[in-house]
Amino acid sequence: MANVDAEGEARAALAAFLSAWNAGDIKAVRATLNYPHITVGPGGQIIVAATPAEFQTDFARMRAREGWHASRFDSFTLIAASPVKVHGEVVFSRYRADGACYGTGRVLYIVTEQGGHWGMQLRSGMPDSNLAAARSDR
Repeated sequence: MANVDAEGEARAALAAFLSAWNAGDIKAVRATLNYPHITVGPGGQIIVAATPAEFQTDFARMRAREGWHASRFDSFTLIAASPVKVHGEVVFSRYRADGACYGTGRVLYIVTEQGGHWGMQLRSGMPDSNLAAARSDR
């Protein structure tokens, strides 16, 4: 592959993911991913979605449990890149409808190119204590 801006492609893929995520649009979120998609949860559980239909996120539950309204990527640090894969660390924050930030975390994203489509293929996040507390059952 000649002159691929892998970091730029990964950043664009993550921006599309965040836009779909903030819209609460599961179909659009699924379109920003590559498959199989792997999530390593904060407790170490591994979730593999082999197809788009298998990727699930319950936005209504996140709103009800956390008061979530939107998320923001605060920073992106490139860890490594090749013409077909980028590893990056993102610091993110979650916000309530009134604009109050109620938690942050760090997540490792691996973004890959598959058949011309750049999409997130793996994520492994670590929430801060505030976000972890907001996620717990009330």
